[in-house]
Amino acid sequence: MGSRLLSPTIFSALAFALYGLYQWLLPKPLSGIAYNAEATKSLFGDAPEMLRSFLVSKDFGAWCAHQVEKMRSPICQVFIYPFSKPWILVADFRESQDILMRRKDFDRSTWVSDAMGALGDFHARMKTNKDWKRNRRWMQDLMTPSFLNTFVGPAVHSKGLELVKLFEIKMDLAKGRPFNVRTDFEYASVDCMTDFAFGQNLPHTTIGPQIEFTLQMDPSKVPDGKPDEPVVFSEAPLDHSLVPFHDAPHLVEKTLATVSPRLSLWWWKKHSWFQKVFSHKNQVLRAQIEKAVKDYRAGEVKTAAEHMVMREAAYAQKHDREPDFETHILIDEIFGVIVAGHHTTGGAMGWIAKYLTGHPAIQSKLRSALYTSLPEAVSEKRFPTFDELRRARIPYLDAVIEEMLRLTAVTVTREALYDTQILGQHIPKGSTVFLVSNGPGFLSPSLPVDDAKRSPTSTAAKDRSWDETKDLRLYDPERWLVHNGDSVEFDGASGPQLGFGAGTRGCWGKRMAYIEMRHILSLVVWSFELLEIPEELGGYAAEEGIARRPQRCFVKLGKLDVRQL
Repeated sequence: MGSRLLSPTIFSALAFALYGLYQWLLPKPLSGIAYNAEATKSLFGDAPEMLRSFLVSKDFGAWCAHQVEKMRSPICQVFIYPFSKPWILVADFRESQDILMRRKDFDRSTWVSDAMGALGDFHARMKTNKDWKRNRRWMQDLMTPSFLNTFVGPAVHSKGLELVKLFEIKMDLAKGRPFNVRTDFEYASVDCMTDFAFGQNLPHTTIGPQIEFTLQMDPSKVPDGKPDEPVVFSEAPLDHSLVPFHDAPHLVEKTLATVSPRLSLWWWKKHSWFQKVFSHKNQVLRAQIEKAVKDYRAGEVKTAAEHMVMREAAYAQKHDREPDFETHILIDEIFGVIVAGHHTTGGAMGWIAKYLTGHPAIQSKLRSALYTSLPEAVSEKRFPTFDELRRARIPYLDAVIEEMLRLTAVTVTREALYDTQILGQHIPKGSTVFLVSNGPGFLSPSLPVDDAKRSPTSTAAKDRSWDETKDLRLYDPERWLVHNGDSVEFDGASGPQLGFGAGTRGCWGKRMAYIEMRHILSLVVWSFELLEIPEELGGYAAEEGIARRPQRCFVKLGKLDVRQL
């Protein structure tokens, strides 16, 4: 009798305990910060909604911007991982810039480090510590004007001319129909980065084989189609030495799309396909470093790898030790620079092509600015040289690039190093903070902020804002131009911009990226008219990984023969 009476009691107590445990495990909002109330009723918080959105759009940044707009608060919180701290979303340029440039209580986030785990000991994954300083010390010569203008720039210009040649061949074969150039821009950027790193020590390129392969195509074998139906071009296989550089970004994007990047990477490392890719990467990089060491010892220091070897030797001598040219960290750093550099800039050039295609008046104005600024090249009916383009002052070209960066910036993340505050709200140590750069304050009017809640460094800093009554989602390079009578100047500080991050941990390769975009874009616009394409091939849908890249990048080209200018 006793046990029968006791069983319901035990059952009730167990049920109550389980219910209490469930309530205890539910997401716990931080006090004073806006959140989605429905998300606190599920162990999975906002994650199901985010995953549904990402599977459809592939654009994580758009989902973040939507949360901020939905909650109408410049700071809000979302619950993505069960039993973890909420993610903090900040949509205020002034506060974001302050966090990136002046505050010491934030650093690189563990979330980004885990997502980029496949890149190994690459400086972009590291906290700002002695290891990060060691890697950056190796590269201290590589963004100087002398290195960029004497070694890198001419090579970039040459790769741009090769891309123009490939486009011309494809244009002739397409006979007025559109074709996809997303991979072509990626290939051009891969070639720029591998030449930057290794020069002629790595003789293989990605664009060169595509030119040879496409030249051999029989025009009669190109399938017929309607005028707006895209031509699909086959591609030449890449040399095995280039495959790791091209494939690694896709693995990083795959990692970013998982619920647990660290666990996913741990699992993939056990599989032969992963081991094959990165074993091959190590073989290629070790061979290139051996060549760089040989060149350095022979007194020849030109490439990025050779400069890095030189810096390692100098630092070793200063600290009375032998240089470690075989360390995997040197391999990972060179690999990471190439991968991150080509993936971001290749995507950026694709975006510029899309915006100029969609805005023919802007495209025409840019071409006129190029022709006006480079009269000798026009009169001699040739392409402008690298030095001519480098020295030319073309504010509208700079504005075209800057406006693209504004509209396509990836969401920047930071992590709180200790308990702190943002906009007057408590942020616990270890919290991941997402600086939303495609919502209020960037692509829509800023949300109101009580200045009394800003940090002292934010309050002291100059406010950088512009006319928000204009449609901020429109592509309008004029935003970045300042008119003083008859003169026009480009002002990169005209308005909110986080395309390259900011501060000490801003994009290290920013200067080279500008060189690539400025020179390759100029050569393409100099040579071709980007004609209207059908709506189904256009649009500005993005996918977010290491960078925010266009999902589609089609062009329909019309030739502008420099000999007939």
